[in-house]
Amino acid sequence: MGTWTLQSVSHSCSAHDTGELFGNHYVVDFKLRYAKSTFGSYKETPRLDWHEVIMMNDHKAGEHWEFTANMYEHNPLSKTLEVWAKRYVSAYQRAAGRVDPLMKGKSVLVDARGQQVPIDKIGKGITDDQKQANAVREYLQKNGGGLDIQIDDIPSINIPKNNEHKERLLIFDCGVVGGGPRTKAIQYLDVNHAVPKANWVRRFDLSWTMTGMKTTGLKVVAAPVSVSAPRAPTFFGGECW
Repeated sequence: MGTWTLQSVSHSCSAHDTGELFGNHYVVDFKLRYAKSTFGSYKETPRLDWHEVIMMNDHKAGEHWEFTANMYEHNPLSKTLEVWAKRYVSAYQRAAGRVDPLMKGKSVLVDARGQQVPIDKIGKGITDDQKQANAVREYLQKNGGGLDIQIDDIPSINIPKNNEHKERLLIFDCGVVGGGPRTKAIQYLDVNHAVPKANWVRRFDLSWTMTGMKTTGLKVVAAPVSVSAPRAPTFFGGECW
């Protein structure tokens, strides 16, 4: 049976602003490499570990809540993380020149030298998603190589209105289950309807420069169900853990 190695994890950030959202792009690149084996079956990639601590101060409501989870276990088909579940299908379709414009991030099948594998080396004209995924697995089992998977998270907060004032701290710890390199970062946002946007705080650091917020005077409550409720996945053709 072959073996997977997480060769590296790298990350970057940039501001994200819309008429409704205030936040950042957090882009994380995983380079996974597969060492083929003469004997045994194909071995699946290690599972993503996208660990987040979420802290929220809602000053208008006078409340504070926290939530911690491996967000991939929590909701593997979220729009942010679905590229991991679709890594094989996405890699095939990218090689075939069919890029999903709604997909956040990307998955690329690479050869043993780290170069993208052309579609004629995988198998042209496959239209079934499960067969596309299997074609990528078969290439890796026969040739080695790997997957370069990029996740583009856009952690943002709604533009405040009606005298809302919220602070949110996210603490990221991202890698794969089973060990290997990891990436750590924090995002801190402080948005207040009562002050100009120029005075809001947007901070994103590519290390753990914050581990908590002041909660004096705030009541500790449970995280909202929209955040805390796990989403049981229903995988379709080619999708997997």
